[in-house]
Amino acid sequence: MKVSGIADDTGEAVSQEISDVSAKELQSLASLGLSSGELKAKIDNLAVSADAKVLLFQIATKVIRVGETVIKIGQKVLETVLEVIKTYPNTSFGAVFGAIAGALVSSIPVIGWVLGPVVTPLLVIFGMTVGAAVDIADKAAERSIRTSLARFELLKT
Repeated sequence: MKVSGIADDTGEAVSQEISDVSAKELQSLASLGLSSGELKAKIDNLAVSADAKVLLFQIATKVIRVGETVIKIGQKVLETVLEVIKTYPNTSFGAVFGAIAGALVSSIPVIGWVLGPVVTPLLVIFGMTVGAAVDIADKAAERSIRTSLARFELLKT
């Protein structure tokens, strides 16, 4: 089955063949939990800069076509991210904390330039791991993460 979309950087149409998917799987991916207005309201209520909100709105407008089905993939991805942040706040906080700590290490002259590229990903992973340990103490949380990721499995090549 053919998947097509528009590349952001060049504006050209991009397409790729994937293995055939069932109508049920496509419907699952095409169904949205939030309307465009509800997603816009959630983005507006985020405690982030106006530039970040504009970027999120741009992501929300991205669509792909799988066969004859149009999927609002940007909105689906943002819904999933917002759901994960709401459901797993400790993991999300750990990732952000690790990224900030890595940026601080990277900003140290000379030492940061050498250690930054190595330490930053390690700190993000460490922060996520510590947060996930708290969030996944419950097996229901783990099942929910797997369910969230499974939505996008059919787009693998």
